Amino acid sequence: MSRAGSRSQSEPSTQTLGEALSALVAELGIPFDQMLHTVEDALAVAYKRAFNPEGDVSVKLDTKTGALEVRSRVVRGGTVEVRELPSEDFKRMAAQTAKHAVLRHIHDLERDKVLRDVAEHKGELATGIVDRIESGIVYVDLGRAEGVMPPEEQIPGEQLIPGRPVLVIILDTQHNRKQAQVRVSRAARTFVHRLLEAEVPEIKAGTVQVRAIAREPGLRTKIAVSSSEPGLDPVGACVGPKGVRHRAILSELANEHVDIVPWSEDPEAFVAAALGPAHAERVTIDRVTRTATVLVPKNQLSLAIGRDGQNARLAAKLTGFRIDIKPSDADGESPPHAG
Repeated sequence: MSRAGSRSQSEPSTQTLGEALSALVAELGIPFDQMLHTVEDALAVAYKRAFNPEGDVSVKLDTKTGALEVRSRVVRGGTVEVRELPSEDFKRMAAQTAKHAVLRHIHDLERDKVLRDVAEHKGELATGIVDRIESGIVYVDLGRAEGVMPPEEQIPGEQLIPGRPVLVIILDTQHNRKQAQVRVSRAARTFVHRLLEAEVPEIKAGTVQVRAIAREPGLRTKIAVSSSEPGLDPVGACVGPKGVRHRAILSELANEHVDIVPWSEDPEAFVAAALGPAHAERVTIDRVTRTATVLVPKNQLSLAIGRDGQNARLAAKLTGFRIDIKPSDADGESPPHAG
């Protein structure tokens, strides 16, 4: 962009605009018609602002001679009148206006290209530097683009410090005329999924599959995994030797609790696993109402439900079943449940 700016500054008058445009087109690979249209539109706006003529203003640039043709279009009584407007006084500002239009156009093209490139990495992890925090929004320097992480995409209670590196997942691009911006997250379920992929080679290889994720950011996440390879323990693969992979994920999530459980086609077995670390003695499934009634030892009732119902709630989200939990020695009392 700096080369384009210096080249434009070397063109002193309207008579050299055509040559300047041709040189820029050759240098930057921008279609000539696109660049010419941008400059003519900018010149029309500048003329209207400077002289305030009646009607709409259009400008045509003769790229061979550098001459300007300025016209206004006025509608009177259903008739369109086209008038030629004087351009001699306008020539003094035309070169500067054209230069700014070209630089702005190049900036927009570069921004759009960055956004297209970033869009191809949607759903992937990216490492950036925390640039600043304003009104609760964290801005992350991702190199060519700026990541924007609103409060709902942050891990509650996590303290991010400007100047420190941070790992995020790219959600989508967002409109900003000044620069390329993308919405990023650390609270999304996909963030945990990608962390697991990065730590567990078996997931990348396709021998272990992530079947479902339920998450309450900053508190707890439950992940259901399965294996397509006989004899391969999917939970053990994700936990890693001596728990090293599991600890790496916990470290990135600010020690958010992460439960990794085996997925099963058998809903009774899946619900029982999802309620871990509590032990389910019996699970009864009502497929019509999609309700699972679970009996647990009385001394594990609070563990199965979890603080504020969190464990049961996440198990319900993970399995897709409404879960009713009651102690195995229940005497008909109304059981606690999670939907």
